[in-house]
Amino acid sequence: MRALLSLTEKCNLRCTYCYYNESQNERCADMSDEVREASLRYLLDKTIEFKHDFLSITFFGGEPLLRFDAIQKSVDFLKELVESRRSELSKGFALIFAINTNGTLLNDEVLEYFKKEKFSIYVSIDGPASRHNISRRTVNNKGSFEAIAPFIPKLVEQNAFVISVINRNNIKGLTDSVKWLKAQGFNQVQNAVDFDGHWTSEDMDVLAAEYTKLAELWYNLKKEKSDFYIQTIQDHILLHALNLKVKHCSCDILKGSIGIATNGNVFPCSRFISSKPNAPYLLGNVLDKEDHIYDSPAAQEVYKFLETEKKECIGCAIQHRCAAHECGCTSFYTTGSLFGVSPEVCTHERILSAICDEFAVKLQNEGKAEDIL
Repeated sequence: MRALLSLTEKCNLRCTYCYYNESQNERCADMSDEVREASLRYLLDKTIEFKHDFLSITFFGGEPLLRFDAIQKSVDFLKELVESRRSELSKGFALIFAINTNGTLLNDEVLEYFKKEKFSIYVSIDGPASRHNISRRTVNNKGSFEAIAPFIPKLVEQNAFVISVINRNNIKGLTDSVKWLKAQGFNQVQNAVDFDGHWTSEDMDVLAAEYTKLAELWYNLKKEKSDFYIQTIQDHILLHALNLKVKHCSCDILKGSIGIATNGNVFPCSRFISSKPNAPYLLGNVLDKEDHIYDSPAAQEVYKFLETEKKECIGCAIQHRCAAHECGCTSFYTTGSLFGVSPEVCTHERILSAICDEFAVKLQNEGKAEDIL
């Protein structure tokens, strides 16, 4: 069982590409102790009901480190709850914690706590200060890099996963930024694209040039048998090489994976999370007396999405590794519907797949395909 727990809607940054950017000033809700404990009880109940051998909680926001107290309370509460129900859990049951953070509120105490509790850390860093500060701005419109920089060595030590966002203002220098992250000692990075509906053909051309350089970097690292993981490139290649579908192998939407908003609203995945009473794809609430989350009308829509081929994509060679077709989160936030297809995302995926395939074939021709499998 996997879950995202939104402890707060508040954030201390105003990143230009945040999908809550325009409404962030009105987002002020915190998760109460009642909702938080009800959420954790619900998640353990479902873990037992589904006979899952792990429960993974990712603390989310807003910026979850604004509620470090609630993180600590949640860990203690859940560990005690697990012990009280140990007999109902599988012999090898694992309790897993993670956090998705902008990194600006880190300190030695927080990092030592994460180390002690074996947290996985997903931290937002776009690269060196010159790149990071383009879009990751404080409430007072100042760059945020200097707040993170002192803790980079400890983040590296704890094998943090770096999430870097690509937007129309910071395309150039993408590959150099990935090289910089590697030079700091990070071992895994994802480059997520801000699909804001305003990408031009010229923007896509610039991004294609950067992706070509990024794929070449990945290709050379694999030839050197480096384990540096560039998710954006490697996952596209693996899906093609192993003939896999994203929906079947790496998308957990409603298949043992949910997101819980500050008021206990339950959603299929991260981008859907909202405390609004009539939010799209609202599955239910952890405080409801009757549990209809997995058989609600919204859940039926998700199941339909998982089983349906979008008509616009039928016959497309890359449809099963394409975010426009396979990713419910991407479909929702770019079109407002699980069943929509964004032309912007479609164009991006075609460009990325063509570049990735070129370098995958090079490895295969050199007899080094095993380096990625």
